[in-house]
Amino acid sequence: QCSLAEVIGSTSADWFVSHFWGSGFHDFVQTITKHASKCLHRDWREVAYWVCSLSINQWNIREEIGSGNWRRSSFYKTLRSPACLGTLMVLDSACSPLSRSWCLF
Repeated sequence: QCSLAEVIGSTSADWFVSHFWGSGFHDFVQTITKHASKCLHRDWREVAYWVCSLSINQWNIREEIGSGNWRRSSFYKTLRSPACLGTLMVLDSACSPLSRSWCLF
């Protein structure tokens, strides 16, 4: 009972991804792939992204969201990490993430 990141070997994240799960998965992957190929001067396959559903342990949500202290949440820790270069917001044609409070965290 762990996250996918824990199974494959988590690494520090270069980018935090904010998105709306109602958007198409193909568009989601295409956006991240395009971003990775354009944003850094290294092989795009080496760029690490923090995506909630893949990075947090879904079996331990309470701890992942900080057990009542948002500064202990994995979201906050990733965003504040010196390794994190910024946030990539994956937008659809309706800009749906902008209507979700957790996407604006």
